[in-house]
Amino acid sequence: MAVFEPQQSPQRPPRQPGARPIQPMDDALRGIPEPMLEACRAASRLIGGPSLRLLGVTSALRGEGRSSVALAMAAVQRQDFGRRVALVEMDFENPTLARAHNLEPWPGLTELSRGEAAATQVMQRLRNGVQVVTVGVIATSVSRMATEVAQSNALAALANEVDVVIADLPPLLPGGVGFAAARPFDDLLLVVRAGVTPIARVREATADLHVTPHVLLNGTTSSLPRWLLSMLGR
Repeated sequence: MAVFEPQQSPQRPPRQPGARPIQPMDDALRGIPEPMLEACRAASRLIGGPSLRLLGVTSALRGEGRSSVALAMAAVQRQDFGRRVALVEMDFENPTLARAHNLEPWPGLTELSRGEAAATQVMQRLRNGVQVVTVGVIATSVSRMATEVAQSNALAALANEVDVVIADLPPLLPGGVGFAAARPFDDLLLVVRAGVTPIARVREATADLHVTPHVLLNGTTSSLPRWLLSMLGR
């Protein structure tokens, strides 16, 4: 497990040899704090950088900044590496991407997973080049929808059209759909508001995951908490 935290005086890393020119930032991303972008840059580089293919962003509770981190990770992949990015809405219980960015609510992931639309038909482009896939119209329970998406080839179909797929997953709540939604992802980024999120809740959420997540500390410049150090074996 790797842990990433914002820094007081962030500095953008030098562009890697062979990387494409940094892209201009979209207006929709300008509200993301620079420390969060820098933490996401560090996370992006260490998780895979320009070789990252499929990443799920989740949290132990709502209100951790998960959606902002997913958007920032997508922006970093696009800006720093010039990659084609699909940001996928998978928070079936509380989808916000369509409203937040004035996008069409459908067709989206639901229609793609059911074969009612092709991958190219469900991607909507933000001005910075990030492709967004909304949830679409959910005609069944959210738990069944999470299972259907996990068992379908929807994510693979999107991955064939772009360089990297980043998903805004549901939080890992007891009895929720977060664990089912997270199952297709070998790389998970857990967003934690250090000093706010109860330690017991984070331990409970990560104990049942199928992989050990990377952790991004949101909203702190302090040293790593002892419980995270113990999880890291330090």
